[in-house]
Amino acid sequence: MESKENNFNIKQEILKYLSYWKWIVLSITIALLASFFYLRYANNIYHTAAQIKILDNQDAAFKLPSDNMSIFGRDEINLQNEMVIMKSSRIIGTVVDSLNLTTEIYAVGNIKSIEMWKNAPFRVVWATEKDSLATKQTAFQIQLTANGYQIKGENKEYKFGETNFETAVPCKIILKNAKALHNKKGSTYLISLKTRKSAIQAISNSITIDYVAKQSDILSLSLNGLNQEKINAVVNTLIAVFNQDGIEDRQLVSKKTIEFVDERFKFLFNDLDSIETSKANYKKEKEISYVAADAGVLMQNNYDSKSKLETANTQIALSKLMMNAVNATKSFELLPANIGIENGEVNGLIASYNEEVLKRNKLLTSGGGESNPLVKETSNGALQIKNNIKTSLLGYQNVLQLNRDEANRITNTDKEKYSKVPFNEKGVHAIERQQSIKESLYILLLQKREEAAINLAIINPSIKVVDYANFSELPIAPERKIIFITALLIGLLLPIVAIYVFYLFDNKINTKDDLERLIPEIPVVAEIPFIENENKTIQFLDRSILSESFRILRTNINYISPITSKGAVLFVTSTIKGEGKTFVSLNLAITLSTLGKKVILIGADLRNPQLHKKLDIERPNLRGVSNYLYDKNTRIDDIRMNYSTETNLNFDIIFSGTIPPNPAELLSNGRFEMLLNEIKTDYDYIIVDTAPTLLVADTTLITHLADTVLYVTRANYTEKKLLKFIATLKNLNAIKNMGLILNNVGQNKGYGYSYSYNYGYGYGYDNDAIKNTTLGFKIKKQYRKLFQKS
Repeated sequence: MESKENNFNIKQEILKYLSYWKWIVLSITIALLASFFYLRYANNIYHTAAQIKILDNQDAAFKLPSDNMSIFGRDEINLQNEMVIMKSSRIIGTVVDSLNLTTEIYAVGNIKSIEMWKNAPFRVVWATEKDSLATKQTAFQIQLTANGYQIKGENKEYKFGETNFETAVPCKIILKNAKALHNKKGSTYLISLKTRKSAIQAISNSITIDYVAKQSDILSLSLNGLNQEKINAVVNTLIAVFNQDGIEDRQLVSKKTIEFVDERFKFLFNDLDSIETSKANYKKEKEISYVAADAGVLMQNNYDSKSKLETANTQIALSKLMMNAVNATKSFELLPANIGIENGEVNGLIASYNEEVLKRNKLLTSGGGESNPLVKETSNGALQIKNNIKTSLLGYQNVLQLNRDEANRITNTDKEKYSKVPFNEKGVHAIERQQSIKESLYILLLQKREEAAINLAIINPSIKVVDYANFSELPIAPERKIIFITALLIGLLLPIVAIYVFYLFDNKINTKDDLERLIPEIPVVAEIPFIENENKTIQFLDRSILSESFRILRTNINYISPITSKGAVLFVTSTIKGEGKTFVSLNLAITLSTLGKKVILIGADLRNPQLHKKLDIERPNLRGVSNYLYDKNTRIDDIRMNYSTETNLNFDIIFSGTIPPNPAELLSNGRFEMLLNEIKTDYDYIIVDTAPTLLVADTTLITHLADTVLYVTRANYTEKKLLKFIATLKNLNAIKNMGLILNNVGQNKGYGYSYSYNYGYGYGYDNDAIKNTTLGFKIKKQYRKLFQKS
């Protein structure tokens, strides 16, 4: 089962999308046409680039020898700063003013306009002061005439060279070449005035300044625009303005340096004298000779005092431990020796005591008793020594306590003195730091004044131009190949994605594979095709696809039905209403009857009977199964009808009868089983059209009476989650012989195949009914042949 779930049928997937080939082709065609018209009327964008090297003029300038670090110079150029300066509004604003970029002239065409730049036959002079003009903007169209021009939308003619006060901003249009006017007569031009700020912002956003390569100090300036000559002029002018700005900055720095040094000299003399006096007074007040030496002496004294204090505390703790050991020992037990007590008297007494104890133990071991004079003498000596140990320990503790108190006193005194050392040192260092700064600054300023005086007359360029701006002959945008490829991909992917999303959210059964994958334990015995005609009933000697599908069903029933001596009982049911069980029941009865078999069709859907509608029979007073179940006096012949047509169709029918209020109780009263048993001997096949199993319990009450249950599902209608109910129903009701029928196959042709092709191709059943000569059919036909060969 797991392998089936993971099986991916690439053939079916491809055919599924190929069925929508018309929409895919239409989408691609629209996308390509849109890209074609876009490229036809889109403005071409050109690219220009220049390369420059920023020169380090600090190294080129005159400098006096010095070992100190210069606070005015720099070790190397910060190219990032130069790039920011180059794109600043101050530099770009100079470029805008120099090239008059606030004024733009366009030749107006039918669809798009082209910027003229220097090629315009006239120039515009705005009759407004420069400061007020920077914040104004306007746009208007003019049409050239034989003697002048007209503003678009007006009939008045204006002369060239005369100030026009009727525009939003007064201006004067001056003709460059009077001879060229004849060829330009009737041409329309758009004159646009932008604010200075917007022009600066437009260039700043579009120009790119970057390194030529990693670890390189050469910068590349690139700009994209509609007019080749204009973008060249902008880049070259920007380089010139930046170079001149650097020269002026260096000259200005030299002048400011000289002025600054002269001002500072006046204060440095007084500052140095005042600092020396403050240093002497501070040392005298704090009684400082040399801060480092004084701090060393105090630190050594403090260290010695702490060492003595720690030793005293340790010995007190050890003496207390020994005292506890002496008091805790029982009579004539050995005492611990060499535990770290530094008192020789105590250590000697402990050693003597242990010798006496060992001596006494030896006497006792050699046979002497407690009453032995030698043992008594040794015992008395040990007790005497033990008492001396206690006395010595008490005396040693008193001495240690005195030493600890003295060490604490000395430590506190040195600590107070030492705590003042950092503050004294801080004060001295602050004065000395000021003195050192003033002295270094005095010498440095004197040197820099001489350097600035010499460099004031030196004029070196700020940059070296590696390459001036050189525009590309071919436009860089729009990129036609990329746009066409993108349009092709978009046109291809949009319908495919839409189809994929559609099927992704499709929760209906669509193919036989869905049934076999979700409930593999139940076989699929037939696929019934989708029929567009209203008449969906099989006729005698029918050669249609519908007839062929029911012949296959008729054949497959023999493989799942048990062999019986009496008539085979076939129950036809479904999960919900509308899946086509009545349609299958009727056509199956017709198909079986064409073999000369005795067939009876029973309508057991007592709640919502549909069989009479399929046969166009009026329902009033139509007796059937419900009447037989309810009335014991009703006989089978009273409800049985014969259905025959002029086309030799012949089988019997028992309709459902009057709709009862309690169909479940009627079906379970035993008379339905009696009905089947009575007619089994008269018929070869008994087909029972039952009620939907999910909606009511009627069918589940009588499924044990069936030899075979044919379960109808409908493609593009039955939800996949309902298939679990079918498997559960089979297991709970112990249905041994069950087969699935997939109805309405082929209505949604997007799933990769058409039922008419699968069952008609090669057998001649649908040649007269369906003529598949479309391009989509031919493509799918060749694709299937390819897969069949492989």
